Amino acid sequence: MKQAIGAFILLLGAGLAGLLALRIWGVAAVGLPTLLRSGATLVVLALALVGLVVVWFAFFNDPAAGYNVRAGRRAHPKADAKRQNFSGLR
Repeated sequence: MKQAIGAFILLLGAGLAGLLALRIWGVAAVGLPTLLRSGATLVVLALALVGLVVVWFAFFNDPAAGYNVRAGRRAHPKADAKRQNFSGLR
């Protein structure tokens, strides 16, 4: 996921640099008001996404799911959970 976000930011930066280079040469591919409205739209969408993620984890996430709380102070998987055997990795 980090790589996808990084690639998106890289492409966005390259696009903005290209628009800046065109502006230096006097070519107006996209006007400043359009860029400002697009940027404001992206900010609103990003804030809405962050808000939805916060609400999701605040109300719909059950942190105790999948752990046996009676097995001591550490988090232990439930007894019926399948365990992976890593002994044959050598």
